[in-house]
Amino acid sequence: MSEPTTDHLVRPRQSVRTVANRPAPVAPVDARDTARAMIGRLLARVAADTAPAGAERDCLRLAIEILHAPSPRDASARLDDAAQTWARDGVSIVVVGALHAALREVLNRLGRADMASARRHYDIAAARLVGELLNTMSTTIIGACVHQFDRAEDGHPASYEAALSALLEGQPVSEIEHRYGVSISERYRVLALATQPDRHSGEDDIIGKDLRAQRLRHALSARTGHATLSKLSATGGTALIPATEVAATGVEHLVAEIGRAAHLSISATVVEASIADIAAAAERAHELLDIAQRLELPAGLYGFDELALEYQLTRPGPAVAHLRALLAPLDDHPELLATLRCHIATGLNRRRTGKTLNLHPNTVDYRLRRIAELTGFHAHRYPDLWYLRSALVVHSVRSARP
Repeated sequence: MSEPTTDHLVRPRQSVRTVANRPAPVAPVDARDTARAMIGRLLARVAADTAPAGAERDCLRLAIEILHAPSPRDASARLDDAAQTWARDGVSIVVVGALHAALREVLNRLGRADMASARRHYDIAAARLVGELLNTMSTTIIGACVHQFDRAEDGHPASYEAALSALLEGQPVSEIEHRYGVSISERYRVLALATQPDRHSGEDDIIGKDLRAQRLRHALSARTGHATLSKLSATGGTALIPATEVAATGVEHLVAEIGRAAHLSISATVVEASIADIAAAAERAHELLDIAQRLELPAGLYGFDELALEYQLTRPGPAVAHLRALLAPLDDHPELLATLRCHIATGLNRRRTGKTLNLHPNTVDYRLRRIAELTGFHAHRYPDLWYLRSALVVHSVRSARP
């Protein structure tokens, strides 16, 4: 009688690792695949819980894509492109910080999971994958940031700033081109810029002024090229854009794009001039910008045609003294001046005025009546409004001068 077969019970012997003379379990072949799925789910949950915006959100989405890519090379091109964009916009440090925070939370959630021996192999594989993902992305993002900084240095921004200063001082164009190695155009659109952190973005609370200025320079350079001469800081500055680079109708769009890229709220004025009149044009642009700021106009681009009346009202003459005296009765009532300024800025909308000043509309009405009693001019009458607005322009500019 033949022996019963036991082929179905026979298992090939495997080498068994031991730790402290005890068998150590061997990790399943698919441990990394299982860990990859775990991390992907946790990372998606962390992103949903924290609800990041902008570049931070894009970074976490890209991290999940890279995690599930068949090979690192499959997502390297997208990572490189994204890293260059973040470097150009000056948000690399913020993005890396968000990535670190998200992956740290993933590890914390892994640590709170069941650590039974049956899952330990997956947790170890997951920790290794998190480390690899963090290393790959951080290295690429910071590398792009360093490259962007080096490229900016290669562009000799200091020479561009010196060339701009020399032009405004009236030095000969040929000497400037030879000394600083820049090409001077025949006509420029002169921009005077004033910036504030975008109130819709919370990241500027942790970004230094130097980095903010760098973002502004990069945003301008990326959209106008190296032919643009500029001298910029975290609070604004001056830019000379060759008239051939940007059409007159495109300057407003350009300013808005720069503001979005640099995460800044930008007020700007523009004056076009030939190279011979560049110094006078820059002075006028900044005078117009000063007027726009003192009148608390909304952020955006303003040309001379939009502020011509306000500009002329600030020039010396007997009419200026007359208009200045018109609001003299309000000198001891700063709340009335503030209400008049806000009411005009909001298009004579009492509800918007009240909302802006945190006042009840009835209080706005009361203050407008008091202004009429003290000055003899009513803000709701067109001829009176013209005088009040003109007087406010004179008052806003003159009261700020020594």
